This record gives sequence, structure tokens and C-alpha cells, in this order.
Amino acid sequence: MSHFLFTETVTTLAKQSENKTLTLFDQVYRSMAAQSKPSIRALYQAMIDYVSPSNTPDSLQQPLTRELLHERFLEFFSRLFPVAYHHAVNPGKDDFTDKFKSCLYETIDEVQPFGDVPKQISRVVGKSLEATRVLIQALTLGKTVLDRTDSALFSGTSPQQESCYNALLRMTYCPRCNGIGATIRPCSGFCTNVMRGCLTESASELDLAWSGYVETVERLVVAVDGRNDPLGLNAERAVRQLDTRISDAIMHAMGNSRALEEKSYRKLIVLSNSIDWENGGKEEKDRGSIVVRLI
Repeated sequence: MSHFLFTETVTTLAKQSENKTLTLFDQVYRSMAAQSKPSIRALYQAMIDYVSPSNTPDSLQQPLTRELLHERFLEFFSRLFPVAYHHAVNPGKDDFTDKFKSCLYETIDEVQPFGDVPKQISRVVGKSLEATRVLIQALTLGKTVLDRTDSALFSGTSPQQESCYNALLRMTYCPRCNGIGATIRPCSGFCTNVMRGCLTESASELDLAWSGYVETVERLVVAVDGRNDPLGLNAERAVRQLDTRISDAIMHAMGNSRALEEKSYRKLIVLSNSIDWENGGKEEKDRGSIVVRLI
């Protein structure tokens, strides 16, 4: 099974899920759609880059590790927070100012607007994509080993290989030099001995290690492509459900909008000259931004 096939499959799944997520925002969360599209596209591109065969420590660029992929998910939900907050608390009003959005970014760890959903998504998707990435790298390595082994077996640089070439020459061309027609094939015993001499000795040195490699890859393929998926390694299931899980996160924030608003107010800190201290730090509104004093 080609590593290109797995990479193409995951890429196709990611693109399909991305389109479903964009459609979801256009149809259900219309007020959030325009601002969320760049973050959505960036998240799915990170997933595609993560399983790319070029995403290895040997590459010239810094590899995208599972920890970095986790950060991409947290960054996505961090960017989504002000948009979802505005949608839940101030729908239909002017957008928040950049200053207020920056304040919201700082509160997300304590406020937890989406509950545990972002961490759950990151864990499930990250685990399944990690298994897929390992499988792709294993298949890539196997192809490289086969190419180099083929080159080593038939490069003609060892005495054993020279003997092999001489035997092949005698088996293939010497009968013709003696006037034997091309339609007359060498006897099967001679062919078997030549093939054994050319291949068996070198191939036997690789047999045990290669058999172990094939067995391991087969188990990994079954795990990644498993229907029951007891280990949670099926990337197809995880990626296909991503749009629904993102919607779950938004619905969690909307369902707790009042508590979310109160918790956010208590954590927001602004510059002292932006607060009406004479009126006890009551909230002010300036172009859609809400300024509160830390309670």
C-alpha cells in the first residue's frame, strides 16, 4: 500500500470536512462565518501538513509535531472565542474592538468558554493523525529500503554479484552461441540454481527484519483503518466528525452565555485611563467594546 494513497486519503477527508465546517458556519452561524473562515482554513491545513511525508525531523523546515498540532487547535479556538462571545452575548451589535478582543484572548484559559470540547477534539484528532503519520512514514521508509536494497543487490560491486552475472550470462546467452534456438529454454533445475545463487543469499539476510517490518505495518494498517476502533486511531472517523464537534463547542458557549459573560467581566483588565473610576468602574461602551474593572 502506497504512502501516497494514505496521504491523499487524509487530504481528501480534511478538505471534505473543511467544506462541511465552512458550510456549517455559512448556514448556522452566519454572523461568525466571515471572521472564522481564515482560522478554519488554517486549522485544516495544519492537519494536512501534519501527515505529509515531508513532515519529518530530517526535513529542512521545523517538523510539525503533535505538540505543535495541539497548539494549532488551541489557537483556533482562541481565535474563535471573541467571535463566539459576540455571537452569544451581543448578537446584532457592532463588532468588538481589537483591544477588547486582545483582552478576551487573555481570559480564555480561565473562562473556558467551550468547556473541555477543544481539548477533547485535539486529543482525538491528534491521536488518530499521529497513527496515520507514523504509518505514512513507515511506508515511505519501506519504499526507500526496497529501492536501496534493489540497487545493492544488482549494482555488480561484490564477488557474489559478479558470479551472479556470469551465471545469468551462461543461462541466457551461451546456448545461443552454441546454436541452440531462442525458443529452447534452459532446464528448470539450472534456472532454479541460478536464481537461488543470485537472490537467496542476499535476500535471506533481510528476510527476518523485513518480515517483522511488514507484520508491524499490517497491524498498524488494521488499527488505523479499523471499523470498531477500540484504540481511537481511525483518522477517517475523527476528521469526519470534526465539524460536528466544533459546533458542539460553539453551542456550549451559547448555552452558557450568561455565566460566560459574568466570568469574562470578572477577568478583564483594561488600562486605567479607559475606566470611569469616578462612577465606580461601571461598564462603558466605545464602538462595541465593553470596559470593566476587575472585581
